[in-house]
Amino acid sequence: MTYLLSHAAVLVTILAWVVMLARISGSQRTPQSTFAWLLAFALVPPLAIPLYFALGSRKFPARAKGRQLAVPPPRTGHSFELLGTGESAFSRLLALIQGAERSIDLTMFILGDDATGHAVIGALADRARKGVAVRVILDAVGCVRTHRAAARALREAGADLRIFMPIRHSPIRGRTNLRSHRKVVIVDGDTIFAGGMNLAGEYMGAPLPEPREPEPREPAGRVDDRSRQPAPRWRDVVAIVQGPAAADATALFESDWVFCGGSPRPRKADAAAIGPRGEERVQFVPIGPDMTTDTMYDILLCGIFQARERVAIVTPYYVPDDALQHALVLAARRGVKVELLVPAWSNHRVADLARRGFVRELKANGILLHYYARGMVHAKAMLIDGEFAYVGSPNFDMRSLFLNYEDALCVTSSAAVAQVRGFIDGLIAECVTEPPVFPEHRVIEQLALLVAPEL
Repeated sequence: MTYLLSHAAVLVTILAWVVMLARISGSQRTPQSTFAWLLAFALVPPLAIPLYFALGSRKFPARAKGRQLAVPPPRTGHSFELLGTGESAFSRLLALIQGAERSIDLTMFILGDDATGHAVIGALADRARKGVAVRVILDAVGCVRTHRAAARALREAGADLRIFMPIRHSPIRGRTNLRSHRKVVIVDGDTIFAGGMNLAGEYMGAPLPEPREPEPREPAGRVDDRSRQPAPRWRDVVAIVQGPAAADATALFESDWVFCGGSPRPRKADAAAIGPRGEERVQFVPIGPDMTTDTMYDILLCGIFQARERVAIVTPYYVPDDALQHALVLAARRGVKVELLVPAWSNHRVADLARRGFVRELKANGILLHYYARGMVHAKAMLIDGEFAYVGSPNFDMRSLFLNYEDALCVTSSAAVAQVRGFIDGLIAECVTEPPVFPEHRVIEQLALLVAPEL
């Protein structure tokens, strides 16, 4: 009997391994991700197989969210304002919410249990009590500690809140790993507030206290809490856009809202119905497993190949696939000025380890590396030739480009591009060009690179 059970277990494992091999070979994945899963199946199949069912899906079937959205085209007739500090973003967001007359749609990855998160939820609840239609989508993982309290506060005020991809509903369908990293607020159907900032104190909030001179040290054994300085706020960026692209953002929110179990609004968003608010050309780009193509990845790759003078990238985590990495190397070799700005140390050490091999290759090919050593840079921005720029939620890594639900604002008009260039150049001026001194651990770096695509 023991022999038969052991034999059956081996056969089941082999059969499951073959099925998983067929599934992963037929999926659209980066070579790093494919190799990592195959290695896991070969070494620890009892662990890898159930883990793949929980985390392995990369694209939804077309029926998963109903009719698939097309990528909206670039549109003219916008105002575009870039906000490069958490203080200005917080102030403007509260003003937009408090000034809303008809509707507020908000989707967010992280809601902090702090003064910033409480202030935003309070402002939303206040508008709901005054008759404004307020709808909120929070990611189940990013807001695991705060969504219940937020839901109570908003629903008591007459607003509605939905949770994106509740964890308890998704493991057996392989969707636990597909998170909504979107950060968008749409006010009255014609104004977009979007970028890299979450609703938490490290991203945005009221002005922090000015640093004080160090006080005399206390005798041994005593701690003076008054001498502790607040941590610097992360460097990040958002944009406020008014104009027709707001209808595209609303259509995306509507798709997510229905997917989360909400009732659709009877009136559909119409870009043509929103009059021009300025002269800027803007494209709202949705990214995610429900899209048939990896749109932002394609935009980045095409833009780098077409660059003639300059490519500048700001990202907190740099873990590209081979094609993006090689595109940057080739751009530098043909004389394009290529610059990459990353934090000296990010808040994810695995990502820092995974990027080391990439940045060594970039440096060896003449690409300029800028390290922000004054804290964390969480901004996601890119400039190409002074003719194209984007800000948004996707990092320059495989998770954002191939797994997460994300959004980006792409601009091609000179005034809007100039604002993004000014933000990037301002950050570069605060950076150092020499990386932090790290001992090289090539094996650890390669292991980090294997798991980074799924983190």
